[in-house]
Amino acid sequence: MARLFVFVFLSLLFCQRSMAQGDHISIGIGPSMVYVDNNSGVYQDLNFKVKPAFTASYNKQMTENIALRGTFGVQLLNSGEYDLSFIKRISNWGKQDQAFDFKGTGYFVDVLPVFTTNPNALGMLMSTLQFYAGIGFGGMFVQREQKTLLNGVVEDGELVEGDFVTTNETSFSPYIPFKTGISTNLSGDWDFGLEFSLFVTMNSELDGNNIKHNQINPDMASQILFKVKRYIGPAW
Repeated sequence: MARLFVFVFLSLLFCQRSMAQGDHISIGIGPSMVYVDNNSGVYQDLNFKVKPAFTASYNKQMTENIALRGTFGVQLLNSGEYDLSFIKRISNWGKQDQAFDFKGTGYFVDVLPVFTTNPNALGMLMSTLQFYAGIGFGGMFVQREQKTLLNGVVEDGELVEGDFVTTNETSFSPYIPFKTGISTNLSGDWDFGLEFSLFVTMNSELDGNNIKHNQINPDMASQILFKVKRYIGPAW
């Protein structure tokens, strides 16, 4: 009897009964950034623009381990202030009608299977935290204001002639989303989590510049989101 009491006590302390996992909706909010050709931030020094992102998702549980998730979201985009020490590069970009600066909004939709490493199983006690990851396919529509230097003339590292032109543009970029995260498993109607997302685009169109100046060619967007889940069906 004493051994049984100790086992039950430890189970209640470290685990939760498998009641929570199942179909759910979720919302997320958190910081985000972009990796684009005209981003003037120095990535290795963590010097780049951080902007908010918001998501809403529907998660359909298919098996104990696998769910299918659809997500709609909004991410604010900004390349950061341009550095005039790169004026020659900016001038060369302008000769190819490529922007050196932009800010705007990206609207994205993606679908992906999500694999949970430690799912709830019928009749078993599970840990209070669950880990998951997934890869899928999506697309981002961007509305942006971009700046281009036209007719630029640079002498001795100084701009002596040129026109800074601001235009409003749109573009669409298909992307591959990679997502991984951790979620509570509280055996109730609500759970909370932290998720990291990386969008690798299949072109270089997010920022109005497709010179492919960076070491990694495709434009990318990333997010770190605090997630709130609400279960809408019976437990799996």
